[in-house]
Amino acid sequence: MKYDGYRTLVAIGGGEARAYTRSGLDWSDRFAGILADALKLKVGSALIDGEAVVLDAEGRSSFQALQGALKGAPGNIDYYAFDLLELDGEDLTGLPLVDRKAKLRAILQRSKNRIRFSDHIVGSGEKLLSSFCAAGLEGVVSKLVTGKYVGARSGGWLKTKCIKRQEFVIVGWTPSDKSRSFRSLILGVHDKGELRYAGKVGTGFDTAELFRLMEIMKPLEQTDPTLKAPRAEVRGAHWLKPTLVAEIAYTEMTNEGTLRHPSYLGLREDKKPEAVVLETEAPVEEATAPASSLVKISNRERVIYPESNITKGQLADYYDAVAPIMLPWTGSRPISLVRCPQGRARKCFFQKHDAGSFGDAVHHIRIMEKDGHEEPYLYIDTPEGLMTCVQMGTIEFHGWGARIEGRIPRYPIRATSW
Repeated sequence: MKYDGYRTLVAIGGGEARAYTRSGLDWSDRFAGILADALKLKVGSALIDGEAVVLDAEGRSSFQALQGALKGAPGNIDYYAFDLLELDGEDLTGLPLVDRKAKLRAILQRSKNRIRFSDHIVGSGEKLLSSFCAAGLEGVVSKLVTGKYVGARSGGWLKTKCIKRQEFVIVGWTPSDKSRSFRSLILGVHDKGELRYAGKVGTGFDTAELFRLMEIMKPLEQTDPTLKAPRAEVRGAHWLKPTLVAEIAYTEMTNEGTLRHPSYLGLREDKKPEAVVLETEAPVEEATAPASSLVKISNRERVIYPESNITKGQLADYYDAVAPIMLPWTGSRPISLVRCPQGRARKCFFQKHDAGSFGDAVHHIRIMEKDGHEEPYLYIDTPEGLMTCVQMGTIEFHGWGARIEGRIPRYPIRATSW
C-alpha cells in the first residue's frame, strides 16, 4: 500500500531512538511518541524504514490529517514499518526484501503500540490497485521480492497512484479581492534543469491554513519574479524565494505544462525545493507475477453464491486483494466465521472456536465463557491467516470491537451507534 504521510527512518541504538526524513532532517521532536514506542522493541539496535501517518475515520491515511496532528495532536500519529536495514549490528541491505521483512515482522509481531508492520501481498497487482482506488486509497508500491535495499529510486520498485499528485515549489501568490488572505499560490517545478511555471492552485485551503501560509510566506517575498510566467496569469503577483514545497493533487497536465484542476494538500517540509522535479509516467514491461496468494485455494471453480454465480476462486481473489484494507479492522481480534464449504446452497455454519484444525496461520486465544470455562477463540493477523480461512470455506468474518492486548481482549477501540 502507498501511504499518504511522511517517509521516515527510525534509528534505534545506544538506548535512544531518532527519526529522520528522506532528506535527512532530524524530526525526532515531531515523532516523539513513535520513538518512545520504538525504544520498547526488543532490539539492541535497528534501522527501520517506514511512513508516519494519521488514519481517518475510514482507516485511510490522510496527509492533511497528519499535518493537523503535527500542529497539535502528535499522539494520533502511527508508524507503518515496511523495511529493515540493520538489526543488532548486522547490515541487512544486501538481503532479499522478503527476508528483510521477515526479520522486521519478527521484531514487531508482539508490538501493540503505534509502530505497525506494513504487510504485503505477492502478485495480483492490477486487482489490488483497482481495489485500493475504489476504496479511496492513494495507490500501490510494488517491489521485487528478491530486491536488495537501495536508498534511492531504482528499477526494483514502482509507485502507482490512484490520482495524480506530486510536489511543486511555491514561487508566489496572487492577491484576493475578497476577505481571504490570497487568491492562489503560484507553482513551479524543475524541468530539464530549470525552474519553470506549472500553474496556480486556489482550492484545498481552509481558513486556518490560508492565514498560516500567509504568515510563512511574508518573510520570503522578493521583488524580482522567481520564474517566467504568462503575464495575464500572474498579474499582481507577490513573488517568493523558492524555499517552500507543497503537495498538489490534479487531474492532468496540459500541453503547455500547467496543471488542470489542482488542489492543495499541504506543505512538504520534508522535501528540499531543488529536489522537486517533474514526475512523468513511464510504461512498465510486462512481468510474470508470482502466485496471487500465499495459500493454495482448492476447488476454485466451485460456485459459492449460486444467485450470482460467484465461485470460490473469485471470492478468494477478492479477499486476497482487500487484505491490506481489511486486516487493520479485523486482525488481532477474536473473530467468528460463517463457513459454507459447499457453497450457500448447501449447509453453512457459524464458528468461533477451534483447537488447531486451521493450521499455524490462524491463531487461538483462550477466553472465559459466562459459565466460567475457557474456549479457544480464533484470530488472524496476516494475509496468510485470512486466506487460510477462505480456503476452509469461510465467506464472512465477524470481528470483536476489542483488540487482543497481551493475553486477553480488554477494551473496545471502536463503538457503533444504532
